Amino acid sequence: MKIALLFLACITVASAQFWHPLAPCTGDHECPPLGYCCRYSTVLLFQLCELRPAEGWPCDPTGVSSCPCHDGHICQQDAVTTEWTCQKEMEMA
Repeated sequence: MKIALLFLACITVASAQFWHPLAPCTGDHECPPLGYCCRYSTVLLFQLCELRPAEGWPCDPTGVSSCPCHDGHICQQDAVTTEWTCQKEMEMA
């Protein structure tokens, strides 16, 4: 059991060496390929990789303060709450 925990800890440390969530970035190409984009943080005052919003998550339609929604989703205003959230893109027939 101890060996398994040690092995798991080593894997965790090794995987953390490849990408750090607060590491500065200069473009989307420096972020993990699935689900992240490079955006300016108004809190940390530099660009960092940010998670792209999934369905139902708040979003910014201008793309200034948040990443674009995941593929297949668009940022739409909710008719009831008037908040902008990522919604599945409707296919046109």
